[in-house]
Amino acid sequence: MTSPIFSSLRGVTSTRYVAAIWTSRVLALAVTALYFTAWWDESQARQEPMLGGASNPSLIYTWAVWTHLFPAVAILLFTVVGWNRPGLAGIGFAIFALLQAFTVGTELAFLPIVVAPGLIVAIAYVTAYRWGMRDVYLEKNK
Repeated sequence: MTSPIFSSLRGVTSTRYVAAIWTSRVLALAVTALYFTAWWDESQARQEPMLGGASNPSLIYTWAVWTHLFPAVAILLFTVVGWNRPGLAGIGFAIFALLQAFTVGTELAFLPIVVAPGLIVAIAYVTAYRWGMRDVYLEKNK
């Protein structure tokens, strides 16, 4: 028997769950697009000095581009894996928000801006998961 957190809620069709899961999915796709846009902007900004010959590519330039790509790929993975498993997506986005909080360091003014997107999506997925599991429980115990 698998843990309920790993179970698919594909069969749940209540209006409340469907609205919650699609809200979660749309928010997750919006945050994913936001992070891929940030990666694209960072990679373009790092290319401009190199195209003019002003500097050579260095480890710092490469590191800056990769550190923007890794989070984008991670949240894309959470979105895809959690499409019908909102429990997994909720955990993934919560971990992502927590790790983003550590990247802010001592710049507390940026904390809400950096953490809020992942945290909002995590809360939406956890809400969808709880409503879906409630509907499964009620269906079993009719």
